Amino acid sequence: MASVFWPCDVARSGFYYGWDHPALCVAGVLEVEENSQADALLQRVARSTEAQALIKMCGTPRILGRCVFSSFARSSYPQPDVEMFCGPSRSDTRRVRYATDFDVSACSAAYIYYHRHDENSLRFYALGSNGTHLFDLQDEVLRSSLKHDFSHTASSRSVSNTGQILINQWNSAKSLEQFIEHEQRAQTTVIQEPNARFQETSKFTAINKKIQCTINGIESSTNLFWRVASFVFVYSREFSIVVQQIESRARKLRRLLRGVQPVPNGDVRLRSSQYIEFYNTLWIILNDLIIGIALRQFLRQDRQAFLYIFKLAFEDKAVHKVRQILLWLDSWPAGLKLNTELSRFYSHSFMGLIALWNRGFRTVIPLIPMLLSALELGSGFGVTMALAMVCDLVCVFMAHVQLCYLVSVTVYGHLLRLAASLWNLFRGEAFRDSIIRASNNTIQGRRHNVLRNRTDPWDYDVDQLLLGTILFTLVAYLFPTVLVYYMLFATMRVSTILVYASLETALAFMNYFPLFALMLRVKDPQRSPGGIYMRVEPTKGGNGIDVSVESHPLSLAVTFSQYVELWKRLAKHYHPFRLVWYVMSGRVLDTIPRTYIHSTT
Repeated sequence: MASVFWPCDVARSGFYYGWDHPALCVAGVLEVEENSQADALLQRVARSTEAQALIKMCGTPRILGRCVFSSFARSSYPQPDVEMFCGPSRSDTRRVRYATDFDVSACSAAYIYYHRHDENSLRFYALGSNGTHLFDLQDEVLRSSLKHDFSHTASSRSVSNTGQILINQWNSAKSLEQFIEHEQRAQTTVIQEPNARFQETSKFTAINKKIQCTINGIESSTNLFWRVASFVFVYSREFSIVVQQIESRARKLRRLLRGVQPVPNGDVRLRSSQYIEFYNTLWIILNDLIIGIALRQFLRQDRQAFLYIFKLAFEDKAVHKVRQILLWLDSWPAGLKLNTELSRFYSHSFMGLIALWNRGFRTVIPLIPMLLSALELGSGFGVTMALAMVCDLVCVFMAHVQLCYLVSVTVYGHLLRLAASLWNLFRGEAFRDSIIRASNNTIQGRRHNVLRNRTDPWDYDVDQLLLGTILFTLVAYLFPTVLVYYMLFATMRVSTILVYASLETALAFMNYFPLFALMLRVKDPQRSPGGIYMRVEPTKGGNGIDVSVESHPLSLAVTFSQYVELWKRLAKHYHPFRLVWYVMSGRVLDTIPRTYIHSTT
């Protein structure tokens, strides 16, 4: 039994046309009197320039036969009586007649109905998630998340070329009918109308080209001012989240200009992707501005409360509490007997750094209302700008903790490596053999081979062994004191990183959340299809069944694929095991580079 794909909205008599490879797919019906007229009209359309891209994707259409519709239909879908002019033998469960050279013979076939989506509606069929041109399923984390996504429908991993050609024919059937109607009108009247879409978007294209030329001119300019400004911008981008947010917003504005440019060859999938990207970016910017303006009003109404919280958080908590902890550690806390001299040196040195920072902070206190005004001004450009300014303020006003942490981690790292090097001194043969080797004034130990990255045996003199023993004893007695102060500032650094990571996560959420894609998935899933399925329903009389092709909505895992990649990078960088390992091994804890976040979007 062969399958015939028939459009749901075609229910008129005439000569039906379409494709017979890889399956019999009917695109429409021509209401003409003779077969020669229908064939000549279709040949003129096939030779036109506009239809070449369609023919390349779907194949050359031709007249397949003649159909007649009965007025006593018992189905919600069209049920034609057809006769086929040429082609292989087919079969049908309804009254379908196929003939070669108009020789009619009774056969049987199964009708499968599909929707002819208009190109301007941006609806289309797709065999899988890759058909949207928006998402890449090569990532292992994304593929594993699809297995646990209830909204994802499994499909074949390797999509055949035959199935893709059939999907292209369904998507292009309405466009082919529009080409034929245009050709029919052109026979009676000469149509001279400009392409409205290209006229509407020409000014946006010109603006985009001017912006690109300006950027290229600045990058290649020999003007000292532009070169210095470009250098400052690139250098400050590595440290300031505000500068990075300005760059991100400029990139979104350019994406908006790119979204109004016409798509070559009229590919509905590319147009749909461009449409979703354009309006998702627009919604993100508008929602960002709306929430930012609301935050601005909130900051204005509660200015004094925010000033009080700001002073309390940074002066009382970040200065006085740290001083109290340092004094507590210097007085043998909980019976922990630290080295008195080293503990006092640590305590006084760190309190001196904190006091130096506190004097600078008291100088800035009169300017805090101006900083809050700047925060209100930044909120007018969006809540993301306010979050970026808060990130920079956290970095600036926690600089004393960062400085103390860098000093403590440097001392701890050097002391840890020194202890590891001295430990190699005693990893030779047992000391019971040292008396035998003492006659040669050598004792076998080990040392690290930097070139081969391994530990090799080595003979040490007695003087070297004595010096190593003294140094190892000093390290062993001083290490607990260094460790205690290091753990204090490492804990404070981890807490600061967690706050910073939370702000960056909220910033990424506001910058890249697919709000419009989710709304479109609920409102019109056929604009973002994630696969196809066959819907079977009984006919009106209940004597048969109707089969139609419908689209699955795009799965949530694919919609949030950028967040899957972003979460993978954030989880890898801020993984608890990684943080604990960096703390114990004396490595410097840092925040995730912003380039890792921007490269996922």
